[in-house]
Amino acid sequence: MITSSMLRLACASALAAGSMGWVHAQQPAAPAYEREIEALEANLQAGLAKRDRPLLETLITDPFAWVHASDGRVDTRESWLRAAARGMALTGQRSVRTEHGSQWMAYGGTEPHTVVRVTRVRLADEAAKRESWLRQSHTLVRGSDGQWRLAMGQGVLMYEGPPLDKALHARYTGTFVLEDGRVLKMAWIDDSLMATLPNGVMTQIFLASPTEEATRTVGAGRLKFAPDANGVPSEASLWRGEDVQWRAKRKADSDK
Repeated sequence: MITSSMLRLACASALAAGSMGWVHAQQPAAPAYEREIEALEANLQAGLAKRDRPLLETLITDPFAWVHASDGRVDTRESWLRAAARGMALTGQRSVRTEHGSQWMAYGGTEPHTVVRVTRVRLADEAAKRESWLRQSHTLVRGSDGQWRLAMGQGVLMYEGPPLDKALHARYTGTFVLEDGRVLKMAWIDDSLMATLPNGVMTQIFLASPTEEATRTVGAGRLKFAPDANGVPSEASLWRGEDVQWRAKRKADSDK
């Protein structure tokens, strides 16, 4: 015998299933080329770990170039493969590698022939109590055989030093308003403190201390902060050398 409670349960289950299906439909699968390139990247990492030159030869183009983040050295295909065979081509082999905030740029329409993948890479060396952050770019091309291969790799070293204090960095989120109305926005995104500068550029922030950003380059300058009694910054300013470029006051939560 079918009771009213059984009918209500069946209806609720059907609605839940329909709702789950709707939510799933809002999350389209990644394009095929992204999945293919992710498989290629996994094979590259495996080949480097095993020092498997024959495998790596099939995964990179000819010609090929690798620009090192540390000093700008450029490896050719042959020098990179030789280094890989000696176990020297994978930066931070003793470190734990994680990737954050990948961006994909595809060229060639619905069936792209070239893809540039840009990601932030964290290398954590627990034994040495050090960590590094790089912005790494891979240029990948699809060959006449339909297979993707890595044509060029390039890294930019953003930070190298003691492990970052996540709790400290997370306190620096908020909006800071300049006198001319422009804003500095600080947000905690993907385990990182990201700043959108007043000119619209986004960058990752690494604090050398509670009052100052670790210097990126002399030209880019560095951010300085004035924390309040609770350790939350009430003011931010951009400095180049000994000259202040702008100052910004933190926007109160009640003003948002």
